[in-house]
Amino acid sequence: MFNKGCKFAPRMNFFSHFLIDHKTASPAYNVALIMPDLLRNFTPKSCKFHFYDKHQALLNQQPEEPKLLDFLEGCIQHIERDKAFHSSAFFSESYQLLRNDWMVICKEYEIPKYWFSLHVLIEIMLDKYYIDNNIEKLTLFYHELKTERDTVVKGLDFLEHPEPATFMERYDRFCEIQYLFHYQNIDRIAYALHRIYQQIGLDIAWYSSHENPLVIAMAKLYDTWKEQLLQLGLHQIQRSNEGK
Repeated sequence: MFNKGCKFAPRMNFFSHFLIDHKTASPAYNVALIMPDLLRNFTPKSCKFHFYDKHQALLNQQPEEPKLLDFLEGCIQHIERDKAFHSSAFFSESYQLLRNDWMVICKEYEIPKYWFSLHVLIEIMLDKYYIDNNIEKLTLFYHELKTERDTVVKGLDFLEHPEPATFMERYDRFCEIQYLFHYQNIDRIAYALHRIYQQIGLDIAWYSSHENPLVIAMAKLYDTWKEQLLQLGLHQIQRSNEGK
């Protein structure tokens, strides 16, 4: 059951979920790999759903609906992947590697809750790294989001989402803007962090006051982290999808 509060719920960012766990012939599953995070972002007051219970109910239902079943299994895989990622040696060691430098940056530029921002920053940097090295998969990511729109609508209905129109309006906008392509530019990482702070009601004055030096500091932090990816064990979190 997905029953964590939405406000500070941890997330492994969008593209990482898709890249690591996608299945070549299961677009409905692939789209659902990011659904729990989209729900949290697009309809934060309606982001708690009993995916496991709904999945079991669908298994007991006749006739079977394979696309909807794939959709729910993708949602569940998102939750399981988050659990595995946040308990992984890779995440823990990334956090420890960057912690002291990030604390200094947060103090200098008055960014509150350094522990939370570092958690989110690691996820965004992981998305950036994967995007920089798999740009064709990002094109596929947005293609499948668009072509599986009807599956998403059916999934929301099956989940009994109370705000489907609001969700789909923001979903369509997300597909149209294709913002993740901007992650190739390091300045967008600082902007994304600022937007997350804004969405959950934390102070964002630090961004407008210190944007340029902060971007430079983040670029150095990203380079430090990227150079250590092999030693940090990035390959370990990718192994589950080998051969898919």
